[in-house]
Amino acid sequence: MITYFTLVNPYNSLFNEIGETIKTHYPIGIPKDDPNYNEYPGIKKIDAVIEKNVTDNKRFNEPWKAFLKKLKSTAKKRVYNCSYPNELAFSGELILERFQDAALSRTKKIIFSVSLIGSYYTIYGVDETGIKDIWYDRPVEYKAINVITESPYREFEEKFNYLQFEIEAQFPDYKFVPVRICLSYVQGLQVPWSNQNECRVHNALFNHFFDNYDVRYFRGEQYYGSGINKIKVELRPPPELDSK
Repeated sequence: MITYFTLVNPYNSLFNEIGETIKTHYPIGIPKDDPNYNEYPGIKKIDAVIEKNVTDNKRFNEPWKAFLKKLKSTAKKRVYNCSYPNELAFSGELILERFQDAALSRTKKIIFSVSLIGSYYTIYGVDETGIKDIWYDRPVEYKAINVITESPYREFEEKFNYLQFEIEAQFPDYKFVPVRICLSYVQGLQVPWSNQNECRVHNALFNHFFDNYDVRYFRGEQYYGSGINKIKVELRPPPELDSK
């Protein structure tokens, strides 16, 4: 089932802010092969960010690499840099478990990304399996996501909370974007460096990690961090009728 993200949402300030960021940076409804696409002011801003990352990659990424080094030291887990110069986020992954043999692999990890075009970050747990094979004398691995954990839940709880605390300390005022929102599509959205005809919020704010995965299953609190589940409804009896 495809879920679409509404760019204007007066009922949720976070979602409305995300919508404004997307509209500011991307010409909604204009395909990438249209000459007007690259003339859009937001696309020019994106190109400038990517150009700076590519031409001065070492200096651009120094603060992020230092942050990952700190995480690796304090978390006592393997932490990897997953950032690429042509993407719009600093990204990393923290490995909770990894098993592999000659035929398959199984990984339990937490992926986290911090946007370069807005004050947003996201965290989500991933259970991933891979089938190993040989293709033209080279080893290949066909990976699939079995389930996404969208909140501090069970075996992900400790490190999920740890990463959220550390990211918010390193990037004050950055807002958490639930992974379900990240996976929502935006009608008429195409982003640079993605071949998708219609892209997700995750493409717009972070990177293209989900382009090659079909995510069907989730664990944990739905829309964790968005405020949706904090809404309380109180039912009261109707007022008494005036007998007069």
